[in-house]
Amino acid sequence: MNERMPKPGWESVLHSLVAPFPLLPFAGLVKNAGKTTALNAVNNLFPEECIGLTSIGYDGEDNDAIYHHPKPPVSVHPGQLVLTAERFLPDGQEDYEIIESWGSHPQYGRWLILRVLATCSFRMAGPSTLSEIQKGLSRLKQHGATRLHIDGALNRLSHITLHETDDDTTDYGIVLSTGAALGNTFEEVIERTFHWIKLFQLPVYPWPQSQNYRDLLPALNDQCISSLSQQNAFLHDKTWCVLPSFLWQHDLEALIPAHVDTIALQGAFTDSIYLALRAVQRLPRQFVVRSPAHILLSRAILAGLMSRGITLQLLERPRIVMLTLNPWHPLTPISTDRMAEALLPHCTIPLVDIEQQQVWLP
Repeated sequence: MNERMPKPGWESVLHSLVAPFPLLPFAGLVKNAGKTTALNAVNNLFPEECIGLTSIGYDGEDNDAIYHHPKPPVSVHPGQLVLTAERFLPDGQEDYEIIESWGSHPQYGRWLILRVLATCSFRMAGPSTLSEIQKGLSRLKQHGATRLHIDGALNRLSHITLHETDDDTTDYGIVLSTGAALGNTFEEVIERTFHWIKLFQLPVYPWPQSQNYRDLLPALNDQCISSLSQQNAFLHDKTWCVLPSFLWQHDLEALIPAHVDTIALQGAFTDSIYLALRAVQRLPRQFVVRSPAHILLSRAILAGLMSRGITLQLLERPRIVMLTLNPWHPLTPISTDRMAEALLPHCTIPLVDIEQQQVWLP
């Protein structure tokens, strides 16, 4: 489907894509990908619901720090809740009321939850660690939020791993944003976008909640179940063994036996970890990582890993609800029609141009 819709039809399609997911992070593959524009559009779709909003780190600046072009503010509406830091309160105190405060950020002051009283713009600075985000989301829900929208920060996608909230049954998807700023040529933009889409399509490892998990791994114990999501570990002869953090700082040849089946990584999977394991001939049959956001391998290293027959699996695979397209580039803008034409034949994700109110369904 490649059809520019009138506004009523456009809003209906957009609503149908995001409504099933009450927890909705927004993440950009690059700065200036248009994620704040996407956030604002989705926030407008639920006037009868109480939306809780926050940001990963700082967002909502007036002008781009590098290219100095105007940036869209985060727009909020009466009845919505905002989790932000004290330093970034709007000037108009009549536009909001403070309903809770706690803690203190060393630069930004106390964390605040505000109830919006009038439509206004925000500069948001929210928590930057997963545990702080989870605490903030829980408090937003306690104050009545029925939907939670999270605006991401520059090149930080770790907030897509949110299965450890106080309500594990909450369905969540992710609105991913890409655009011409992802590369200097059309080919680079498409290649890098496909790279991320493929990471979100990796298979999911049989996580302990699966009914037959203990039958598959009879030697598994409670400590090692926890290690899969909280520590590095390796699986050898059906037994999980915990590994230290900062693997590249240790003698991997002594720590890890030869020919292990699986290495599970709690943090980021980087080139340095892969190359350190390869140097001492300790590459496993497969790696398990927490989420696509934790795979920070270069495309060359990832291709080399795959060529060796090593598989990658995820502990958690968030669903991409839609991929928004942004034509902006400081020198070489690319039309979203052209991007969509290249992506659609190999993509099962709805593609959306927020500003032009256009959607392409696979």
